[in-house]
Amino acid sequence: MTAFSAPFEQAIETVTAPGSPFEIAQHQNNGIDYRIYAKAPKTLIELLGPGREFGNQEFVIYQEQRWTFDDFHRQADILAVELIENLNVSKGDRIAIAMRNYPEWMVVFLAIISAGAVAVPLNSWGAGAELRQSIEEAQCTLLFCDQERLTIIDRDESQLATIVVRYDGPLPHNCQSYDQVITDGLANNLTPEAIQAVLAGVSIDTNDEAMIMFTSGTSGKPKAALFTHFNCCQAMTNFEAVGAVAYMTNTEAYSKHLAKGVPSKALITVPLFHVSGLFAQFLLTLRGGRTLVLMYKWDPDEACDIMIREKITIVVAAPSMLLDLTQHSKFKNVDTSIISNISGAGAATPSKLAKLLIEKLPNSLPGSGWGMTETGAAGSSFTGYFYNLKLGSCGFVNPIVDLRFCDEDGNELEAGSPGEIWIKSPATIAGYANNPSANAKEFKNGWFKTGDIGYLDQDKCLFICDRAKDMVIRGGENIYPVEIENIIQSLPGVIGACGFSVPSEKYGEELMVVVRVTPEEIHRIDAKLIKQHCRKFLATFKVPSVICVTDQVFPVNGANKVLKNEVKALFSSV
Repeated sequence: MTAFSAPFEQAIETVTAPGSPFEIAQHQNNGIDYRIYAKAPKTLIELLGPGREFGNQEFVIYQEQRWTFDDFHRQADILAVELIENLNVSKGDRIAIAMRNYPEWMVVFLAIISAGAVAVPLNSWGAGAELRQSIEEAQCTLLFCDQERLTIIDRDESQLATIVVRYDGPLPHNCQSYDQVITDGLANNLTPEAIQAVLAGVSIDTNDEAMIMFTSGTSGKPKAALFTHFNCCQAMTNFEAVGAVAYMTNTEAYSKHLAKGVPSKALITVPLFHVSGLFAQFLLTLRGGRTLVLMYKWDPDEACDIMIREKITIVVAAPSMLLDLTQHSKFKNVDTSIISNISGAGAATPSKLAKLLIEKLPNSLPGSGWGMTETGAAGSSFTGYFYNLKLGSCGFVNPIVDLRFCDEDGNELEAGSPGEIWIKSPATIAGYANNPSANAKEFKNGWFKTGDIGYLDQDKCLFICDRAKDMVIRGGENIYPVEIENIIQSLPGVIGACGFSVPSEKYGEELMVVVRVTPEEIHRIDAKLIKQHCRKFLATFKVPSVICVTDQVFPVNGANKVLKNEVKALFSSV
């Protein structure tokens, strides 16, 4: 324990002590010992139950639509009964969801879980072949989708029964309208008591499968990450425990926000098929009785309008989105004094963004963290006080998480040395569905090989260097592109940077960086200026050998992560 970490560690000790809501206990699962939250709910149904207590409070806002908690639960319950009684869904059936962030996405998710089935959120940004491949790999028996995804998937090639949300016109063979299922089904005529009697007959065990989420697939084929109810509940409880610690270590700042009396209202900008959208936004908000505002698609101009109109207090978005938002001309009209939390999700937070958040939102409590789809977003995090004092870090390790840092052969390295991160946690998935080769390679005695390179500093704060596969070895020296990307992004006029290896006869590999600038700066910022800037902060061997400046938008995946392989293919021959 250091002077810096002492307040955090003392808060952790308090919230996880015996008898506390987040009491930690030892638990053995499949012969592996874990630390778990002893009082965590056992199933997602139990975990989400408290959301039913908020009745007529506003839960979801989407464009002109406003749903209360009662509206939401009523529709989810009707759909769950229809799945059981009329659509012949059995316990353990896998049901795919492929649509935009509509309110119906969330209704469908809860209905699937309530019916004892397994929810399979698909990357709605995927091409038709990708979506069909995911449906096949997860062995789905039913699909919920919107009109756009129905067209993309190409129903002529599929016999999969499909229920379509927000569809105009006649439906193809083997498809039903979502509205018809809800309004014309038998369940709509049942009393609330009769509906609950049907749902009470569904038996769910903590070790039953709950959902399959596909990894973001920034390189290679996305894998089907299989979560049990136990994994989900530990992951969700971890969010709440970390939130309690954040409050205890930032009490004065949180108290000032609470004193303003502004209701908690979150703007969801990330896809619901992403773990940060599903767990940290939708499910936590449903459980906690807060309000969630959805967007048709990301647009910083519209986001500013929504923040002004709806008095948004919480914003969680990909770092690239937060850069767009905080640098938008309308952002100056946003009442930032009521924003209690603004955090990056899904990718590392560049130092440029960290400084912008402190500068433009001095009353908020920005946060940072590290986690993955496979870990249920559990890993490390901190908020407010600690974030402001240790920019670039991903925070303290979560209470139920163990980390070790290894060389390429899996040998643990000396403390403080950068190595590939292996993680052990009860929130980590049971494995990949139908992928024994990946399971054998990436899971070992309860530990999961993350593919990220990182280290803990003297205060036990995690720093991420880069992805192992992205590391550039130049003449025997290791270069982590993310470090150089952050330096370049601190230049005014630079929007983004993407670094990767290119072959070198002299060094084996060298670093190339593609730098995206604003159109106004395309003729001012060049490779010479960027190299001069890098030399002020970096060792000579880390200065990029090749630099390409562009105003083109980088290709990204559904989690708004830059697709490095595609950037490399587009620019490496330039």
